[in-house]
Amino acid sequence: MTEKSLIPICSWCKKIRTEDMSWKSIDMYLADIGFGVFTHGMCPDCAEKYFEKRAYLESYQNICKAISVSLSLEEVLSLIVTNVVKVMNVKASMLRLLDKNTNKLEVAAYYGLSEEYVNKGLVVTDASIADALSGKAVSVYDIQSDPDATYKSAVEKEGIRSILSIPLRLNNEVIGVLRMYTAEPVKYSKEDLKFVTAITDQAAIAINNARIFEKTISKEKQYLRVFEEVTKAVSSTLDLEEVLNLIVQKLPAVMNLKAATIRLLGRTGEKLWLVAAHGLSKEYLNRGTVDTEENVREALQLKPVAIYDVTKDPRIKYQREAEREGIKSMLTLPIIARGKLIGIMRLLTDEFRHFNDEEIRFTASLAEVCGTAIDNARLYEALKRKEEDR
Repeated sequence: MTEKSLIPICSWCKKIRTEDMSWKSIDMYLADIGFGVFTHGMCPDCAEKYFEKRAYLESYQNICKAISVSLSLEEVLSLIVTNVVKVMNVKASMLRLLDKNTNKLEVAAYYGLSEEYVNKGLVVTDASIADALSGKAVSVYDIQSDPDATYKSAVEKEGIRSILSIPLRLNNEVIGVLRMYTAEPVKYSKEDLKFVTAITDQAAIAINNARIFEKTISKEKQYLRVFEEVTKAVSSTLDLEEVLNLIVQKLPAVMNLKAATIRLLGRTGEKLWLVAAHGLSKEYLNRGTVDTEENVREALQLKPVAIYDVTKDPRIKYQREAEREGIKSMLTLPIIARGKLIGIMRLLTDEFRHFNDEEIRFTASLAEVCGTAIDNARLYEALKRKEEDR
């Protein structure tokens, strides 16, 4: 995104249209393009308008502060359930998160409940859970006298009378359910429900931020592992052809790519020659020269070039051929050895992909490692020929 880019935004909901024609909230959009992770809350003016009771305003601010002190997912979940019990003055609370793969609610954290009660069985048949998953806050005044209640004996043994189930929503999507339990029957007012809903909205954001953080840490570890794997692979041989093939085969496997190619400059430094490729058809590889492509020229100026849609970007010469090959996005990187440009590396995907700054820096460092390996192999082969000529 350049400084003067036109950004399509809905004048009603303020969502932004992305390049793949989907709509995202402003914070999610900015996070995706590398502006960082956003924290949320209410400014004092909005909070005073939203909460009628001063006590709820103070409690909301306290719980938001409490659950925002950590980016560890496990710790955030624990902070949510413990602080809900303290702020709401209830017997216990439990947080279940929706597993998208199984479409089941899994226990993520609880406070004030016995393990026996927590592990009593599935809750899929519970009507209040079903309503909560549809986005409604559901209050059961006296669970022990409710004819539709499941696990009545477990409820009685645990000393539970009222249960309030509140959906956790993130960008209008339910990601889980928070439940509060009391030892006496309780009838919640509209103000109570408004307050609890505000808490769960904040809790959902805290959970999402923790997930993003853990995903980022996991990605950094993955990058390190990939870097080590590629470095180890290309350092295992001094045979130039073997080094080149190892690079183009290893990168798609570890970076979830469709294909990779390497083109090296000839002796005159003017023409690029295809020396290694993986994941592409012969027909596509023989489509013609790429030397005049704008994205290649940019890469030869030592600039990494990321292209989101190769079938529409004017910097791509062979758009129809790319479409037939099933190529969606492309990253072109200069290969440098001993401070000198020796060629380009292309990474291609079969799904639309935004290569963010972090990925570009990482792949650029990989290209540098590959450049050194190629240079070492060339030097070895030159030395070998010299020895043979003696």
